[in-house]
Amino acid sequence: MARLSLLLLFLTLLASTTLPANEISPPAPLDHWQESDWKGVPDSTRIDKQRVLFAKHDGDSYLGLAILLPDWQRSGQLWQLTRDLGRLGFDTLLLLPSPQQTELDPASEKKQENIDAFRRQFAERIVKLGDAKLQEGGFKLLLAQGTSAAWAANLITSEQLPAPDALVLLDGFFPNQLSNQTLAKQVAQASIPTLDLYQEDGGRWPLLAAEARRSESRRSHKLNYRPYALMELGETPGRIQGWLTHLGWI
Repeated sequence: MARLSLLLLFLTLLASTTLPANEISPPAPLDHWQESDWKGVPDSTRIDKQRVLFAKHDGDSYLGLAILLPDWQRSGQLWQLTRDLGRLGFDTLLLLPSPQQTELDPASEKKQENIDAFRRQFAERIVKLGDAKLQEGGFKLLLAQGTSAAWAANLITSEQLPAPDALVLLDGFFPNQLSNQTLAKQVAQASIPTLDLYQEDGGRWPLLAAEARRSESRRSHKLNYRPYALMELGETPGRIQGWLTHLGWI
């Protein structure tokens, strides 16, 4: 009898301390934890209430602004290029990615409302934050990675995002071959100078997407398009410098 009484008492206490389902706090969104991770970094700052990473150039002269758009969970990898870009004369501005960019597919007909909203928000962020840091007379270089590269190129070629002076794609891809084929045709027909970098061990989707862009650009005789296979990510600054020299920037 005593054991039964103790069990009933325990169940009563448990029921009184358990929150109703509608009072349980939902888990924090993924981008909340991302912002928390970068909050204490020395180059971390806020522009228009948004967390970004920004570093001034340390070259002899100001060349322009390099806007970095990393793939989801790849911000640290892309930020490693800051020092080399700074030596060339670029201020660097990194916009933290959104988990949505890996979840949405432009070819999907089911989530068109979400896709359109993401397009608008992504384009607005790039324009507003970029304009806040671009100095008069400087070039605007857009360096985008992974799904960020695919979305940025898609927005530029569809004229939903004003074209920068030059575009660098790094392992750019959508996780859908139809979307990658469409993107390849858009890039091939665009007039913007494009450096298309991809890692030889970058994975199936990035390699398929890069091959599609190369084929379409050759077929269209696209000017100022240079594809290049990287043995390692550390080659990126040197390839960018060589390409900018070819364009006459440095």
